[in-house]
Amino acid sequence: MLKNADCTIYEKDTYTRHVIHDVYWNDSRGAAVTKNGVQVQDSVLVYIYYSDYVPKNGDMVVRGAVNFEFDAAMQQTASASMAAFRASYPQFAVVRNVNDCRYGGLPHIEVTAR
Repeated sequence: MLKNADCTIYEKDTYTRHVIHDVYWNDSRGAAVTKNGVQVQDSVLVYIYYSDYVPKNGDMVVRGAVNFEFDAAMQQTASASMAAFRASYPQFAVVRNVNDCRYGGLPHIEVTAR
């Protein structure tokens, strides 16, 4: 079982924060030049071994235990709160695929994000 980081997942609609410890985080950032131009090929692969929350497509994932809260009590609009989040954590990624493999000898959840 590979573990090299913690991660924080924000639910797509409610922006509820879930901090998950001891995950495997593989960040592949790059670009390829083709005859049609430059194509960005960024992807993040996260293996979650223990969690009560199963991520869904559209959730946001950030490396590390993040304390940022989307707080309605601060009277921020949703766009202002998202702008503050993007400024604080520009390396966040959006979940594109979730593969639930919680069975067998090494149960885990595979999350692919961009």
